[in-house]
Amino acid sequence: MLKDKRGIELGWEFIFTLLFVVAIIIIISFWIGSQASGSAMKKQILAKEICLLVTSAEPGTTIMIETEKKMSIIRQNTGIVVKESELDRGYFYDCYFKDNIDFSKKDDIMIIEIR
Repeated sequence: MLKDKRGIELGWEFIFTLLFVVAIIIIISFWIGSQASGSAMKKQILAKEICLLVTSAEPGTTIMIETEKKMSIIRQNTGIVVKESELDRGYFYDCYFKDNIDFSKKDDIMIIEIR
């Protein structure tokens, strides 16, 4: 059939390189879009504000935070993760709070109880 396969090899290298470059461009454009829209900054500020509120609150305090419907705040080990969706990696802020803090969500309100 084909004795000279150099052209086929060059074709696969070109297609792989093209797909790689297109993937990088798509990833960078999503990152720039999130930075330009301010969503990354919103997540960072919210996580830091919650950490400040929780660490400075006295026992017996209940903090209620109204969030956007798609926004979720999750306690993860020693920190807080703020996400906009399930696909979003979110922003993790290491807060070092104790085990006496409970996070729960009811509708659009995040309830944080300090025991």
